[in-house]
Formats: sequence, structure tokens, C-alpha cells
Amino acid sequence: MPPVSSAFSLYINDIDDIAEGLSGANTGTAGVHVSHTLYADDLTLLTNEPRDMQIMLSRSAVYARNKHLFVNTSKSEVVHLNSAGETVPVFDVGGATLHHKDSFRYLGMVFYRTLNMAKSAEHAARPFLASAYRIRRFVCEHALADRPHTSLWLAKTYVIPAGMYGSQVWGTGFLQAGREFSSPLSTLHLHFLKGTLGVKRSTTNWAVLRECGHEPLQFYWFRSAVKLFNSMLTNSDTLRRAVQATAYLHTSV
Repeated sequence: MPPVSSAFSLYINDIDDIAEGLSGANTGTAGVHVSHTLYADDLTLLTNEPRDMQIMLSRSAVYARNKHLFVNTSKSEVVHLNSAGETVPVFDVGGATLHHKDSFRYLGMVFYRTLNMAKSAEHAARPFLASAYRIRRFVCEHALADRPHTSLWLAKTYVIPAGMYGSQVWGTGFLQAGREFSSPLSTLHLHFLKGTLGVKRSTTNWAVLRECGHEPLQFYWFRSAVKLFNSMLTNSDTLRRAVQATAYLHTSV
């Protein structure tokens, strides 16, 4: 018997029908539009036309009813991206009005109405700090404070990965030369290292990294982004065009 997630994906394989004949959201590539993204039961609808959004929502309600599924409207939200405070249309699913929000979470990453990736990076600091706290507690409980190499090794294993989730998206703004320490996460990383060494906050960042055998978080994010985009360019023509659109939008901002 297949895993539950695979079986569910097959069960809703025809969900694309809710966007049939509708435009979807514009991208940086002419003629390429995105109407929805889906991971398991986590569905996000996208469009530049309010009328099309309501049509997709209405179709979603019918689709769910026909499949004996339930749309949790209490967890369904509307975010009007790049809006400047103008009146936003009211949308509903099966008669239940959806609330408007300034941000939404998708697959663990927070997207803000203003598309501010720096704020998304700030959100990624939470698991980073939680991992650093657990390491400090472990070191204290096992009397390892006089063995800084233990904390540094644990940081590479647990703290740094905690600060990489979604970095292929929100981290791209910090990949330019000269921005190695401009991210809030980079600041937290260096605070952890300096605290482990017992040196002043004013100590040169590069000297601390070299002493600890660590790299700037920027290096990790860069390798992760390259790996993701190389995979996208190799395996899918649609994703290749999406990458090209992303690059175009970045240069036009």
C-alpha cells in the first residue's frame, strides 16, 4: 500500500481543474502565469484578477465537496501582495468570508504583503536561536564550558542548518559581495561564536570565523541556492522559465 501522502496526491491530482481557463498571476516572463501552488493539502491560489480569484475559490469549494474533503476557512487567508493600502475585494469559500492578512506562511516560510525578504529572514532567526539555546544548555548541563570546540562542532551540526530553511528564497538578497554580515542571522551567528570564544563583540568578524573554523552563513546560503537552481534548470522547462522570470524581476527592481 502506498504512503498516505502519495495516495492523497493521487486523489487530488485533478485539482488543477479549478484554474482551468483563468489567467493566474503574472511573472517576469511574457505569457507565463502561475495560478496555484500545491504541496500535499497546502494550496495557495495566485492571480492578478479579483474575479479569477473568486472563481477559483468557488471551484475549490465545489471540488472539496465532491471529493468529500473539508476546506478549513479558519486557516485560509487572503494576502494582497504589493498593495499600498487600497481597498481589497472581499472573497469567500462556500459562503465563509476569508480574512485579509499582511503575511502568510507557506511550507514553513513567511511571505509578507510587501514581499520584504529581509523580514522573512528575521522569521528564520527563531529556529536558529532555539538551536543555539539548546546547545548552550547542553554544554552547561554536561560541564563542557571549557571545551569550546564542542559548542562549535554542535553549532555546525544543528544551529547552521536551522538557519538555512527557505534560504534559497529569502537569502538571495544577502548573497552579494560585501553583504556577508548584513543579515540578522549572520549577526546572531557571530554573537554565538564570540560568546563561545569569550571575546568582545567588537572583535573582527573574519578573525572570529577563522578561529572557530566556521564560514559566513552567506556561503551556506549561496551553495544551497546554486544547488536548487541548478536542479530546477536541469529537470523542468517550466521551472527554467520561472528562474528566468525571477532573475528578470530582480534586475528590474
